[in-house]
Amino acid sequence: MAGLLAGLGVRCELVKKKMKQLGAVSEETAKKPEELGIDEWILNHYLAKIRGIKRTEDGRYYVESQK
Repeated sequence: MAGLLAGLGVRCELVKKKMKQLGAVSEETAKKPEELGIDEWILNHYLAKIRGIKRTEDGRYYVESQK
């Protein structure tokens, strides 16, 4: 179980890095899963629930800024 959680943590950080590189850093600049190259299922069920990734009402995703 610890390996699974560690893997999800690494995956989350890689996705957040990719999202930042593509400019998905606010609700206005959020990107669709197709633009990010990530299955929406993964975003919905794992990454968005971990931390720092938010979904807009129209199904785009962005990295939440850390204040």
